[in-house]
Amino acid sequence: MKTVTAIICGKNSHAAAMREEIELKFLPHFQLVTYITQKGTATQIAREAVLKGTDVILAVGGDGTVNEVVNGVVQETTDITKLPAVAVIPFGTGNDLARTANLGRNYDKLIDKINRDDYSIIDLALAQYRNNDGEMVKRFYVNIADIGLGPKVIAKAEVLAKKLPGTLSYLLAAIPSLICPPKMSVRLSSDGFNYEGPASIMTIANGHYMGGGFGISPYSKLDDEILDIVIIKKLTTLKFLFKISKIRQCKLVFADQITYRHATFCKVESISGEEIPIELDGELVGTTPLEVKIFSSSLKLFVDTK
Repeated sequence: MKTVTAIICGKNSHAAAMREEIELKFLPHFQLVTYITQKGTATQIAREAVLKGTDVILAVGGDGTVNEVVNGVVQETTDITKLPAVAVIPFGTGNDLARTANLGRNYDKLIDKINRDDYSIIDLALAQYRNNDGEMVKRFYVNIADIGLGPKVIAKAEVLAKKLPGTLSYLLAAIPSLICPPKMSVRLSSDGFNYEGPASIMTIANGHYMGGGFGISPYSKLDDEILDIVIIKKLTTLKFLFKISKIRQCKLVFADQITYRHATFCKVESISGEEIPIELDGELVGTTPLEVKIFSSSLKLFVDTK
């Protein structure tokens, strides 16, 4: 019988009820250990579970929880064949990875996939940036890194999410941010192209979505061994609102203001003298300078679980 370690986001007020639900569904099929996290503990719990030899780590939360779990599972020099697979049950505010990988709460389907080892092998991105203590650090991400509008929206959405559903909180946070959109001056260098100039949004994507369902990078694939770089030079509130349905359908828009390129490595710097906040997988983590490289075929992930 396989061993499953469930790591449940503790900041969700329904965490205890979710734990009961998971135990009810999974205990008949697996040796199950469950944890409810406190802030920042998911990485250490995942790391200890790897050392104990768990077969699967079940991340129950949003993009931030998945990010913490992945960083507990994967190390730069680790052989993927020796690592547990990761499963995800969406239980957060944004759940943007869930949209890209078609993740849901079909427990029967997920249990069957776990029993059959029916996982996909996906890429991760490895980011190096300056954290909030001023230190240069490295961290993996699964979905998207971005600067500009994304971090500005997240800061507002975190406040609104205490009272409103996740998608609505992101949408309402985006509107005032677009009234006064970020005006960055950035320099990007990569093995694919270089850019220097203005930007309202810059994303370095492995997945499609950011900000609770905005399909910023429609051509991204989790397993194509490339980073998708999207630069939107200037956004306006009116244009955003007119295009919002296409954005949510993950269709390419803002053609006159967008630059879309591929790379396997890139470096982003501020050229205005003021360092720029960075978001990784829905969490504010620090500031530029930012370096990202693709870390191909590095995670076993159960996808298509709706």
